[in-house]
Amino acid sequence: MKIKSLLIGSAAALVAATGAKAADAVVVAEPEPVEYVRVCDAYGSGFFYIPGTETCLSISGYVWFQIWSSGDFPNPPGPTTTPYYLGVNAAGESALLTNVRARVNFDARSDTEWGTLRAFIRLQSTWNGSAMGDGPVTVDQGFIELGGLRMGYSESAWAQTQGGGNTNWGSHSWGGMYYGYQQRNLLAYTFQGGNGFFGTISLEDDATAGDAWMPDVVVKLGVNQGWGSVWVMGAYDESFDGTINGFPGTINSGGFGAALGLHLNIPNMPGSSLRVIGYYADGDHAYSVGAPGNSFLPPFGSAEWSVLASYNHAFSSTLSASVAVQYFNDLYWIGSDVSTGTNAWGAELSVVWFPIENFEVRTEIHYDDLGTNPVGVDSDGIVSGFLRFTRYF
Repeated sequence: MKIKSLLIGSAAALVAATGAKAADAVVVAEPEPVEYVRVCDAYGSGFFYIPGTETCLSISGYVWFQIWSSGDFPNPPGPTTTPYYLGVNAAGESALLTNVRARVNFDARSDTEWGTLRAFIRLQSTWNGSAMGDGPVTVDQGFIELGGLRMGYSESAWAQTQGGGNTNWGSHSWGGMYYGYQQRNLLAYTFQGGNGFFGTISLEDDATAGDAWMPDVVVKLGVNQGWGSVWVMGAYDESFDGTINGFPGTINSGGFGAALGLHLNIPNMPGSSLRVIGYYADGDHAYSVGAPGNSFLPPFGSAEWSVLASYNHAFSSTLSASVAVQYFNDLYWIGSDVSTGTNAWGAELSVVWFPIENFEVRTEIHYDDLGTNPVGVDSDGIVSGFLRFTRYF
């Protein structure tokens, strides 16, 4: 009996000791669940959900290296704002130049009961190497969209609109010939209707020129369908007064511009298309489209009438080429509505090749010429162009 009691007591003590040891055991905490980045396919490729939110973000951009040059000027050069790649050195002589551009786009979007809420930021730097040191980074664009409402700093509606598709820009090339490209602080609304119809009205800041309470106004109507596009635009520059250097002009009249365009997709030739755009301006103001005269002395302004025709041919999915010609009737004295009676024309050739995905080789050659010149300046033409290598991401 005593032996049995001893055995039972020993077993109880052993169980108690084992329980105490188990209570002191180290418990390893399980790791927190990781929230991996999810693909967002609501707005096209490249978007992903910002972790912990329902906002989709896309990060994109490019880096290019460019070699650019111009031919000999017919006389000492004046302002050379167009074409963009007209190159001269510090002495005003034609030169072979290089530059590099780096661009990053941030595009954030989310769905709301009022439509898509979007914020877009573009950071960009363009520099030419040792002459400038490191390139300064600038905010090239920054705007908010809510449904059809756009507000911020972006391309003028004269050059680009929401849902504009083929109705945006000028010719098929990167330079686009002369179509009045500019960027503005703006407040714009675009209505998207059925069958590809859209309409845009844009109030654009002119930096308080003229009446500081009155913005410039752009209105655009267009249709985008499978066969192509057609559009009409009108714009009012409220601060334009039309006078210059004692020449008679219309004082404080404001300036009007208009354009009518047609884009045709070539049947059974994917990627090939024809564009024809006509422009009118009642003076050399914000919504005139520019002209070759700015490359000559004395510098001329925009034309009263201009017609641009451009054709792009896609040889394959990786190789295309375009040709364009533009005629300018009756250039204004720069900054005025005073006619000079001078005509001009320009032409370009552009070739684009993607040897591998996201790597582009592009070259553009541009020619400008003045017609009869009332001040006797040699009107031989100017040839300019560039060769560019771009890596997109």
